[in-house]
Amino acid sequence: MKKLILIAAGLLQIAPNVAAKDNLRISDLRALGMGGGGVMETPLFNPSLLALQNKNKLFVNYYNRYSLRELATVSGGFYFQNNIFPVGLDITSFGYDEYRESMFRLSFGKLLSDKLSLGIAIQYTLLQSELFQESTGRVSADIGLTYQLVDNLSLGLSVLHLPSVHIGDANIDNRHIAPYSIQLGFNCSVSSDMLITGSAEHNEEDKITGTFGVEYTIFEDFSIRAGINTAPFSPSLGVGYKILYSVQADVGILYHSVLGTSMGIGIGYFF
Repeated sequence: MKKLILIAAGLLQIAPNVAAKDNLRISDLRALGMGGGGVMETPLFNPSLLALQNKNKLFVNYYNRYSLRELATVSGGFYFQNNIFPVGLDITSFGYDEYRESMFRLSFGKLLSDKLSLGIAIQYTLLQSELFQESTGRVSADIGLTYQLVDNLSLGLSVLHLPSVHIGDANIDNRHIAPYSIQLGFNCSVSSDMLITGSAEHNEEDKITGTFGVEYTIFEDFSIRAGINTAPFSPSLGVGYKILYSVQADVGILYHSVLGTSMGIGIGYFF
């Protein structure tokens, strides 16, 4: 069992680079199919997007890295839209019983003008493992901005896990469970049927990564997606299907040339 824990812990350093995200903060499955950039797609990466949603959202996502259940991430949450102060709650878990990372996040968004929105979030990230005698964690904050440059082009900026405060055993290096990053992104609606999106990220390891993706709506209820991630180069595919008027299902697949395929599915209920 200890060997399995060490293998999973070692893969932690690989998995974030594949998706350019930490283990807990995966993109929603719609964004994953377009390369995995989240700064313009989900409030989990950019809390200012809360202010731009016109419906409440209840959701759950499951993402399995390289067909290893020990490297799976399960996330869920609720985004509450209102005209005064939109609020979001995210709960995420990565790993298994002997090695687990968890995050509890509360976020807020606000429209500052008809073109500019601001968001902030506070999260507690917890690491529990048989490798350590005690649990360790971090409290950190995010800030995000979204600006509509023109009618069909929006820009986003987010700073994640900065500042952060260590909680627990000071001898445990837990920086990888809450690494800071700065992300820039854009969404461009080429037409009513096609969306182009992209992002760039500078993270704590001084690496610059990027994503690029396209979504094409074939029918009103069905969309196909494709994208790439540059760290390392990994193509992705995805589909989205509106099961009912208020229920959306999304599937995303990310391919790594050495480690294999990662796949996720997400269900969202809008009301």
